[in-house]
Amino acid sequence: MKTIDFDQPVRNLAHLYPEFVDQMVELGFTKITVPGMLDSVGRFVTLNKGCRIMGIPKDKVVAYFKDAGYEVINDDK
Repeated sequence: MKTIDFDQPVRNLAHLYPEFVDQMVELGFTKITVPGMLDSVGRFVTLNKGCRIMGIPKDKVVAYFKDAGYEVINDDK
């Protein structure tokens, strides 16, 4: 089973799951596609931080990934 760890940097998740970037854009994290963003800011921004920074409800992100068949962990922070 695929696992989305909300404490992992988004760059790590993007390297694990090729579809992750497209899924993030679908959720409203559009800045992830800015050239260089994933390899710079993505090295230290986790999904927990990203939800806070972008103002995207964490429960929406959790539900999306669960519906897509992922196990979601560390989303309680």
